[in-house]
Amino acid sequence: MKTFLTVITILLSSFTFAQKINWMTLEQATKASKENPSKPILLNIYTDWCGYCKKLDKETFVDPAVTKYVNDNYIPVKFNAETKEMVSFLGINYTYIDGAKANYLAFIFSQGRLSYPATVVIDSKGNTEKLVFGYRSASDFKEDIKI
Repeated sequence: MKTFLTVITILLSSFTFAQKINWMTLEQATKASKENPSKPILLNIYTDWCGYCKKLDKETFVDPAVTKYVNDNYIPVKFNAETKEMVSFLGINYTYIDGAKANYLAFIFSQGRLSYPATVVIDSKGNTEKLVFGYRSASDFKEDIKI
């Protein structure tokens, strides 16, 4: 019986740590937003070379409290700001801007301030409700994105 309880405890703890944010593509988020317009979109804008973006992924986005809060309250989307392909989001097409070395979507939702990481809370109509720049610890991140 003691062995059985130990095995169950280990399995349950690994399940807790295995939880992660259910990131969607822009297309999936557009569809989910139409199906549930009261749930805001959480857009994480990052680049591959950004050290603080990686730190946010490794420390903040794996925190169980952040994971649960984001999955329960938002439609989460990760977007690489340097995506060169045209993308469509909430019915609008965005293209790459050579001079800015960023996709126009990143430029628009970061309000022209291309600083990474940027986390944006967006309503179903595409309006920015919150804009947070830089790395945040798990507890700070949760507070900063609340609307």
